[in-house]
Amino acid sequence: MFKQVKAHDLFPTPIWSLDLEDERAGRLNRQILAQLDRMLSPRPEIPIGATWQTDQNLHTLPAFAELTEGINKAARGALDFMRVDYSAFEITACWANINPKGSLNTSHTHPNNYLSGVYYVSVPKGSGVIVFGDPREAAGAILPKVTEYNAYNGNEVTFEIKAGRFILFPAYLRHGVPVNRSEEERVSIAYNIMFSAFTQEMSRPLWSGIPLDKA
Repeated sequence: MFKQVKAHDLFPTPIWSLDLEDERAGRLNRQILAQLDRMLSPRPEIPIGATWQTDQNLHTLPAFAELTEGINKAARGALDFMRVDYSAFEITACWANINPKGSLNTSHTHPNNYLSGVYYVSVPKGSGVIVFGDPREAAGAILPKVTEYNAYNGNEVTFEIKAGRFILFPAYLRHGVPVNRSEEERVSIAYNIMFSAFTQEMSRPLWSGIPLDKA
């Protein structure tokens, strides 16, 4: 009956993953963990199930210079891939998330930024996913039963993570990390990217984490 049938994927939502070479990732992750231990010693009292989050200035500290270089390189590649015309961009916030057993990061977005991302420092077995929600609100109005979940009928995507991996995505994209059920800590570094022309007021963090007085 039909001469041609074709599905057109419009308005894609890009997510980038960039993996460091194993040797470099191992060295960098050991450095980051050692630095965080120094900064957060003695460890603050955190309720069971809560996440430890540092203050958002890691990108300004010399100890995190190599990580900051990687974030900037990843962001530049993403912006160039999308053919975005910009004069300059900057990291507006960069902080550590430390998830002990039982803790999680609830689904959220990062307002007043263009890109957001995460670098994974330590990912215990069984805790290596991040979950992205469908940004199209109207798509959730009707959710029929399906014979098989795929990119056209699902409303969230589970994305694999591992130590040494950068993840970069639009800041509007809702995301969260499930409960860490392992006995070890899951450690990641989150960051936001915004065009420098916008960052004077609007892109600064809206919350504060654990102060890093021993940087």
